[in-house]
Amino acid sequence: MIRVRQMKKIYRVGEEEIRALRGVDLHVGKNEMIAVMGASGSGKSTLMNIIGCLDKPTEGSYELDGHDVSKMSEASLALVRNEKIGFVFQSFELLARQTALENVELPLIYSREAGLTSRERTRRALHALNRVRLADRVSHRPNQLSGGQKQRVAIARAILNKPAILMADEPTGNLDSVTTTEIMEIFRQLHAEGQTVLIVTHENEVAAYCQRVIRLRDGLVLSDLPVAQDQAGQVIA
Repeated sequence: MIRVRQMKKIYRVGEEEIRALRGVDLHVGKNEMIAVMGASGSGKSTLMNIIGCLDKPTEGSYELDGHDVSKMSEASLALVRNEKIGFVFQSFELLARQTALENVELPLIYSREAGLTSRERTRRALHALNRVRLADRVSHRPNQLSGGQKQRVAIARAILNKPAILMADEPTGNLDSVTTTEIMEIFRQLHAEGQTVLIVTHENEVAAYCQRVIRLRDGLVLSDLPVAQDQAGQVIA
């Protein structure tokens, strides 16, 4: 599903050259659940921004579902972001004045699907909220929801368009341990239903839910191991 070859990303700040990625190779197969880990400055945020079509590599290629997105136009990238990738963020990114249902409906407003009625948008959004066990909060606004409930709304929004890949950036970073378990069980269930999931995390407990752990250091892949081998060989950090 995802194939990255010799990906490099160079930023220039004045006369200084910052090599955020130095030649990354990796692949993600359909219906895998993978943790991406690394210290600050390791390149993981840059890598995820490129995989999420929020940025382009300086060199190298990136294929998503067989299409080379590293050479796409900004308009094409916007469509890929809306239709192929679901995003879940640490800070939830919900609109404060919109209800849970209205927040979840948003991706369908920008969808290219012809003839999509308001009733159909609502039906799909309700189905997504049911999948994250939040059907009883559809009329609540973000300030009426707990942190875990906000994240479940964000997950429902992310899966609404049935994305090829669900990307989560520190999705439990603002949550307590009990709520973290609840959220990770939802990711696990989505994965069991066939969803491909890629999670950036610093947390041992979160990585343990995944099948593989990809570790980055200084813009390179340090290791790419099944989670059991990774945990056996070193402490996840």
